[in-house]
Amino acid sequence: MATIGISEKKLLEAALKAMDKAYVLWGFRVGAAVLAADKQIYEGCNVESWISGLGICAERCSINHAVLHGNRKIRQIAIVAEKNDYEEPTPCGMCMQYINDFAVNSKIKIVMANVENDKILIKSVKVKMLEEMMPFPFKK
Repeated sequence: MATIGISEKKLLEAALKAMDKAYVLWGFRVGAAVLAADKQIYEGCNVESWISGLGICAERCSINHAVLHGNRKIRQIAIVAEKNDYEEPTPCGMCMQYINDFAVNSKIKIVMANVENDKILIKSVKVKMLEEMMPFPFKK
């Protein structure tokens, strides 16, 4: 378990709230929340489609929410997902690149946790820096 502060707890709680709104057809619910440069929190959830690739991940949804409100830089992101036996809640490769595209720098924290019975499993919380998870992002 990672040591988390107040900002990480707030982000996890916002991600949990967003997860409740997820539209899931075949996968599992995921929620995300970003702390933007203006210090506001913007939530997002996964929205699935029967057509592969047409839906959106919670991470990109939360970043899009921030951009919609005029924020193009994020300071931190939290991701929560329903606990399952085969995956930990980590961003996919597309989301890692998207996080990188909008991050204030490569040292932003990515806070991840499992959820069971609509509660964050504190023992599952992991905190990694973006540069740890994606050391070689695409850059123009």
